[in-house]
Amino acid sequence: MTTSVTAQAAPTLLSSIDFISLHATQEDLDRVYAAAKQRTRALREARAASVTKDALIRLANVKPKYMDGLTGKVVDVRHGRSTTKVDIELDPESTNRLRFHRANIPDDVERHKLTNVPASVCHRQ
Repeated sequence: MTTSVTAQAAPTLLSSIDFISLHATQEDLDRVYAAAKQRTRALREARAASVTKDALIRLANVKPKYMDGLTGKVVDVRHGRSTTKVDIELDPESTNRLRFHRANIPDDVERHKLTNVPASVCHRQ
């Protein structure tokens, strides 16, 4: 007769949120916050490391917020001691969107260049 060991099911996102919302103590919340902060940092570093010259990217979680969703091509990458910065040539649609917020982009410019953008806000497409 064989016996089986039932493994505890992995928690789902919904069950985790329910636990946090309804049952978590302050100590639990401190641990969750520290884990989320560490995971966010790891994802940001991985995203920055994946950005290379000529990569097509979309900006996300960037300030100012009107830049969220802008798309373009990375034209230069600079690795600093603690951050990676990139220059991005926006596509025509994103250039037009940005033009509404920045008066210094002439109407005849089809592809505007953004400089010194943190690579961590660039999501590869």
